[in-house]
Amino acid sequence: MKTYHFILILIPFYGIAIAANYKSKPKLQEVDNEKQIIRELNKELATPLTKETKSLNTIPNHVLQYISTYKKTAVEESKLFNIPTSIILAQGILESNSGKSSLSKKYNNHFGVKYRKKGKYVIYADDTPNDKFQVYKSAWYSYRDHSKLLISSRYKHLTKLKRTDYKSWAKGLQKAGYATNKNYAKILIQIIEQYNLTKYDK
Repeated sequence: MKTYHFILILIPFYGIAIAANYKSKPKLQEVDNEKQIIRELNKELATPLTKETKSLNTIPNHVLQYISTYKKTAVEESKLFNIPTSIILAQGILESNSGKSSLSKKYNNHFGVKYRKKGKYVIYADDTPNDKFQVYKSAWYSYRDHSKLLISSRYKHLTKLKRTDYKSWAKGLQKAGYATNKNYAKILIQIIEQYNLTKYDK
């Protein structure tokens, strides 16, 4: 008999409660084919929502570490693709739970990017129980692919905005459907202002 554990994750800051069920023994199954598909049978949320603190004086260490680790890469991507550094870092913090999510730790996917028809993918429960997410060789590849995604036809109009206009960027990403969360823009803006990420846009 298979054993299941039910976990209720309460996120009071955003007023959201998420229930996820996990198999007691996660398994990986690799399939050898030309697409090098990886299928993870243990289902969990691909892009967990984080409970962020309200005070800049109490920024969690893991968030500070995430910013310190990836700010240089984010600045480089910003200059190359005209995307606000603050938006890049805020999305990374949110989508990867500051590098603590399984999707970012195991598969280097820091932005919840769905499978882009090349390389490997992993299956997680997200919008549907079997969503395919891109697998990357390293975090750098994730950051670069994220930049390429944001200059694709769906989001390209946003690159006409000033790199300092993070609010319009956040609202534009939500409107273009980057995430299904109706408060996505508000959350990004909160993270940017809470952690003073605009200083990297200068």
